[in-house]
Amino acid sequence: MDLVLDVIGGEVLERSARLVRPGGTLVTIAAPTTVRPEGGRTVFFIVEPDRHRLADLARRVQDGRLRPLVGPVYPLADAATAFTARRATPGKPLIQVADALTGG
Repeated sequence: MDLVLDVIGGEVLERSARLVRPGGTLVTIAAPTTVRPEGGRTVFFIVEPDRHRLADLARRVQDGRLRPLVGPVYPLADAATAFTARRATPGKPLIQVADALTGG
């Protein structure tokens, strides 16, 4: 894999490192790690939700002061295509993980 995202840590993080091919990246949000993929790199990414900042961003979007550039939306099954397809449209591709109406 070019990129593996770990959200669990521990033994799962250690096993995940073996999935990354040379030149790839292992990203974890669980905890800092000493595990490194062979020929790759590891990134510890801290995610700390902040209610006030998120509410401010939502207001800016609603007011039209912030306009995210959204590209095409792909179903999870087509995630690989989303990042290999050549696009002439602006914005980042999005991966739809669940149906908005059914939650599944």
